[in-house]
Amino acid sequence: MRPWPWTARAALAAALSVPCCLLAVPAASARPAAPARPAAHAAPATPAHAAAVGNGLRLAAAGRAPVVTDSGGLRSKQGLAAPALSRSMALANAVKQAQARAVVRARAAAMAAAGPGRKCTTAACRARMPTARNLPGSQQAQVRNYWCGPATVSEMLTQLGVRVSQRAAARQLGTTGGGTDWSDAAGYPVPRVLNAHQKRNAYVAVALPWSPTAKQTRTYEIDLVTDISRGAPLAGNAYEVAGGPHLAGNPPNQTIFHWFDIRGYSRSGAITNYEDSVHGASSIGWSTGVPAYSALPSPTIAAILGARGYDW
Repeated sequence: MRPWPWTARAALAAALSVPCCLLAVPAASARPAAPARPAAHAAPATPAHAAAVGNGLRLAAAGRAPVVTDSGGLRSKQGLAAPALSRSMALANAVKQAQARAVVRARAAAMAAAGPGRKCTTAACRARMPTARNLPGSQQAQVRNYWCGPATVSEMLTQLGVRVSQRAAARQLGTTGGGTDWSDAAGYPVPRVLNAHQKRNAYVAVALPWSPTAKQTRTYEIDLVTDISRGAPLAGNAYEVAGGPHLAGNPPNQTIFHWFDIRGYSRSGAITNYEDSVHGASSIGWSTGVPAYSALPSPTIAAILGARGYDW
């Protein structure tokens, strides 16, 4: 694996005000270390600082990564580890996870300040995460049976206020007859293309093992609520196997790789709401049984994403 380009490391290090050479860059198989908490007297982040961090995160999706395709697969994914992340992506995800945890802590503090049984009436409290939210529906039928990736990117960008056709997305993603890769030599196609078209959210990848732990599921729920609350959808990369959990309407006796747009949540993240580009897709024989919009418990979604992951 080619090391993360020095310019990318330097950009993120500068954004975080940490000497580049002191950044702990974990091996692909190691758990990334949580970034150090800022000192209590640290000045609040400025728009320029936030933009610099976002640019540093975006670079991770465009750097060389292990090749993980979205085709083939096994009849069972039992025992499969999470796909290996590039060093740059592991670090970028650790930084963004720290940001999400800070938002959750701020929400908890605002609710605690409101007092038990009191309504959330202050501007600071209302600005935090609601218990349920959906982004506008943007479902579109995938034009070809292997264009779930392009359709998902087109749907997500629509929700972010940008119009990109499936055909253009397929070209930019490098989609082939085998689908859209999770990662490849050019980086992480889905977050890379999403980042190229908008600045609201810096997308990074989270890889999950075949059976996500309770902690990993809770992290997914935090990521879900954090991104949706600021108007950014997530991309799920399903790896469904016969006999295992499937998205609504997907044949339970088949192994299916499928990208889909995660557009909302309820019960503070315990339920995931999503849209499915298979609905209305004439090139897929079982599309009539797939709803355009569905909801599943978040632990079920995490299990479906196991052995691949999600982009947030």
